[in-house]
Amino acid sequence: MRYELRPLSFRLICTLSLGLGALACADDSTSAEEGSETTNASGTAAETSSTEEGTTDSDPTTTSADATTASFISEEGPGETTETMPGNLGDQCMTDAECAEDLFCNGIQGFGGVCSECASDADCPDGSNCTISADGWFACGDGSLGQMCESDASCAGDLFCAELVDLGGLFNGNFCSECAEDGHCPDGQLCAPQLEFMDLMNIGGQRACIDPGTHPQDSLCDHEANGDEQCEGFCTVADLMGFIQLGLCGECETDDDCEAPQTCMPAVLDFMGVTGSTCG
Repeated sequence: MRYELRPLSFRLICTLSLGLGALACADDSTSAEEGSETTNASGTAAETSSTEEGTTDSDPTTTSADATTASFISEEGPGETTETMPGNLGDQCMTDAECAEDLFCNGIQGFGGVCSECASDADCPDGSNCTISADGWFACGDGSLGQMCESDASCAGDLFCAELVDLGGLFNGNFCSECAEDGHCPDGQLCAPQLEFMDLMNIGGQRACIDPGTHPQDSLCDHEANGDEQCEGFCTVADLMGFIQLGLCGECETDDDCEAPQTCMPAVLDFMGVTGSTCG
């Protein structure tokens, strides 16, 4: 079984990955641009030389035509500029200045984001939270279960603001949850991460109290804590570009956990979704 990432989750991971990929590709991109500029400059010089050699005093018409063709003067009048309209909700942006008044550019600093109602809980009314919306931008929420948060104060009722996924600080991985640690659960239960993959209205996820050994295949688990206790099988790590590591419940940890001649295929985190380890 494979959980597919909802469009918003896909966009989130895609943005993170593109940001990381941009770092790796920067040097190659710069070299290609420099090479292109050198080629264009050489071509211009050659054309200029050829034109000068083929021009004589007795052929002024040719000189005039060539000068017109080679002109780099803008057709716009002096001082004329092209005005860019500020971005509306959901439009891509790099800075707040690219968004309409009172909107924020919420995303990964240096790599861009989307024009949104808020960039943090501080941009929302007291007691409110800044969370991703079903429309694809960040908006002020009511602190309901499964919404993004920055503190317990921004979650409704007796909910806790708990870390669901560690995104290295680039994105907020905290969500209003039933619990934040095992101590918040009834005796014997565990506080486990749960991602929502149902539909666009079920955004993000939460931490919830579960009985030990009941988290099914492909579920999130705490690989640095009691993940094996949470899962029906094993809690192993899926990696995305060496930056994001997710614990996922799966069938095996090593080949010894599979029936021969099957081998243990590791957990996967990619643009299509998440899959726990499987025997195959």
